[in-house]
Amino acid sequence: MKDKKRVATIIRWIARIWGGTSLLFLIFMVGAHLIGAISGTSDGTGFSSTSEMISFLFFPISIMIGLGLAWKWDGLGGLITILGIVGFHIIRPDLILDPMIDGLAAPGIFFIIYWLITKDLKKT
Repeated sequence: MKDKKRVATIIRWIARIWGGTSLLFLIFMVGAHLIGAISGTSDGTGFSSTSEMISFLFFPISIMIGLGLAWKWDGLGGLITILGIVGFHIIRPDLILDPMIDGLAAPGIFFIIYWLITKDLKKT
């Protein structure tokens, strides 16, 4: 029982450190993109198709929402993160197993694992 709690704590901190780093990186990238669009320093084309806009909602927006929520609600945040990356890969199958994209969403798996372990610990 004590070992299971220790493993759960380690998984939670891995998820939080990795997830926090991913979230900060995504906020920085989306913020820089928005500032570039507002100031006119980007090419100003915006979204060229509906598919591009939907893929943007899945990645990075749903990943950012999921990782943010995971700090308070591990299971819900992890689920939103994982569903977001799965939805993104359905729309953009050419980017399946891209380590840069999947690495930003991977903490969602750790949040779900932590939630499953602690849910099991609460029953006992």
